[in-house]
Amino acid sequence: MLRYLLISLFILFFSGIKAQTVVINSHQEEKRDQSGLSLGIDIAPFILVAFQPERRGAAFIGRYQFKERWFIVGEAGYANVNFDKDSYAYKSNGGFLKIGADYNFFKVNEPGNNDNITAGIRYGIATQTHQSPRYTIIDDYWGNYTGEFPTSNVTSHYIDFVGGLRTEVLKNFFMGWTVRLKVLMAAKTNNVLKPYTIPGYGKGDNTINVGFTYTLEYQIPFKKK
Repeated sequence: MLRYLLISLFILFFSGIKAQTVVINSHQEEKRDQSGLSLGIDIAPFILVAFQPERRGAAFIGRYQFKERWFIVGEAGYANVNFDKDSYAYKSNGGFLKIGADYNFFKVNEPGNNDNITAGIRYGIATQTHQSPRYTIIDDYWGNYTGEFPTSNVTSHYIDFVGGLRTEVLKNFFMGWTVRLKVLMAAKTNNVLKPYTIPGYGKGDNTINVGFTYTLEYQIPFKKK
């Protein structure tokens, strides 16, 4: 939790700088329409790899404002897992795609203020191949048994319930974070091996996961008013 706190303080620091700049220069700024396409990246996977080196991946986001308070949001990425423990080895490679919408609850008539407080939903689908090259069942009576699970495919469906903040730290450059409640709907596999993790979702054993994102986005402005 310390890493999330440090990054949140980092975002708040830049938000404070931006807020002071708006106050100082508000008489010079024009009120801009926020319509436009935003493209960005989630930096959370690059932070988590320092604490979970067996997991590597990346996630990207696209956002389009189609109404004053509504955004269409798409997310895509990949996640790989590779570890070899004393009694269990596992490998997984896969990707995910999410589509959904966000609603902006925050609206002020302040020149230059394009911050957002959002809540939304995502439908996610993930596909992956995984295997266990080696596993060992330890039994003092019958003796140890060693086996393997060959490569198999998994297709998973889930829902993300999303809430978060998004602030414009520089003109057309946004930083933000979200907290997510993830609900697994289905995970279809052609093998008895359950996925250790599901791309874009988290631990495969859990029907509910909690997740976080920290995004950097650049908005391509369409128009001003």
